[in-house]
Amino acid sequence: MAIQPIDLQTLYAQLEKVGKTQVHQQAAVQNAREAELARNREDAQKKVTTVQEAEAGEEGTGIVRERKDSSGDTANDSRSGPEARQQENTAPEESDDREVIRDPDLGSHIDISG
Repeated sequence: MAIQPIDLQTLYAQLEKVGKTQVHQQAAVQNAREAELARNREDAQKKVTTVQEAEAGEEGTGIVRERKDSSGDTANDSRSGPEARQQENTAPEESDDREVIRDPDLGSHIDISG
């Protein structure tokens, strides 16, 4: 089936409309992509500038026990007087009977052979 001259006339007359339609479609895709990138930038900026609350089940949010330094005072203790002394008396004694063995090469060798 061959192309007839009337088909070519119709085709050439419509080429301008088809070209404009394609340009508009490409511009719409590009505008949508730019809008999405701008929204992602705004979201990232909000995450950086706002304080994030920790979830209730997240580890590491427990109470830190006070430790005694070498002078006998409690470190990071905002209380003073009888309250602090009573807490010291009720706290369970930790035994230092365990022997800690440390490797001097720990952390000095990095395996990059992945």
